[in-house]
Amino acid sequence: MQKLENSVPFGREMKDAYFNFAKNYTPLNHGSFGTFPKSVRDYQRDLQDLAEARPDTFLRYTYPDLLEKSRCAVAPLLSVSMDEVVFVPNATTGVNTVLRNLVYQKGDVIIHFSTIYGACEKTIDSLCETEHIERVCVHIDYPEEDEDIISKFINTVEDLKNDGKTVKLAMFDTVLTFPGARFPWEAMVETCKTQQILSLIDGAHGVGHVDLTHLGRVSPDFFTSNCYKWLFCQGVDKN
Repeated sequence: MQKLENSVPFGREMKDAYFNFAKNYTPLNHGSFGTFPKSVRDYQRDLQDLAEARPDTFLRYTYPDLLEKSRCAVAPLLSVSMDEVVFVPNATTGVNTVLRNLVYQKGDVIIHFSTIYGACEKTIDSLCETEHIERVCVHIDYPEEDEDIISKFINTVEDLKNDGKTVKLAMFDTVLTFPGARFPWEAMVETCKTQQILSLIDGAHGVGHVDLTHLGRVSPDFFTSNCYKWLFCQGVDKN
């Protein structure tokens, strides 16, 4: 694969030298669809050629080996073992996989914040139609101090407990979609553990964007992310 040359300065020169953008195109919305360098594109095409050359051999033997190597490559970025890394199509699929495989009882509540990604909120709404579960939204209005966010969460949990409810799970982000702020996810995980609440992190803008090498130590119950946004991996089909 092509290596970055130190002589290429960061910015427009690097964009033109290593990425696939048109010369007159300035990408301002990287977070939605991501991109990847030309070297990744070329390697992807090599794999496509390899798969088409010997489909049965590729799917039965080559692909499983490549999948394991990819899991091994991602694991150190999160400081977790390879056995804890599973690839899914995208972060929203991961959220659905978690939420739709939990067992709920009457009185259970899922807490989220007003900054939740729209698809995740719709997933919870869908779940409320079929399961014994209700959702409660904690409103935050940025700029907001991290300590105030945690306090609002704790107060909401206590109010629900006083009403005889059980907070089953809390869902929150690493970096918010709107606004693009870093969420105090480490403190939230610790608070969830203290309150005996499952923690589900929507880390769509996490891996490759912010340092997650302490994720294994923080140890949330569930974490899902997108490699195609900030880790320069091919993922989104733009066709």
